[in-house]
Amino acid sequence: MENASKALIIAGAILLSIAIIGVGMFVFQNVSGLITSSSGMSQEQIDTYNGDFTMYEGDVRGTKAKQLCKTVRTHNLNAQDPSEKIILQTTDISDPENCPAPTKDGATGTTTTEINTIDSSLLSGKTYTVTLGYDKSSGLVTTISIVEKK
Repeated sequence: MENASKALIIAGAILLSIAIIGVGMFVFQNVSGLITSSSGMSQEQIDTYNGDFTMYEGDVRGTKAKQLCKTVRTHNLNAQDPSEKIILQTTDISDPENCPAPTKDGATGTTTTEINTIDSSLLSGKTYTVTLGYDKSSGLVTTISIVEKK
């Protein structure tokens, strides 16, 4: 009888330690999930998001710059929040590593009319330099500059 009670105590201790380890793993996963969600996106998600635009970066012909305009226009039409929109401009970006996202609907360079105006000004036979501007906090493309190469 004495051995049986000791065996039950040992089994209870093992079950209790397994439960404590399980709770510790659960808490660790939740905390690491909060850290990931506070930054918003994983690096793979950021790379996928930016990939739609990075393929146009550098010197491109006018037809490819026009395709970029269409991509930005479609992206901005599908954006749920103003901060998800991309600003398209025809001037150089002064600080490509610090381009905050737009904060309001209809921000300069985000509307369909403005993008269409830029698109119609691009000529197929010319070469343009496309520069991407990134939001410092999120790492996402927020501004795109298309400037005619001289």
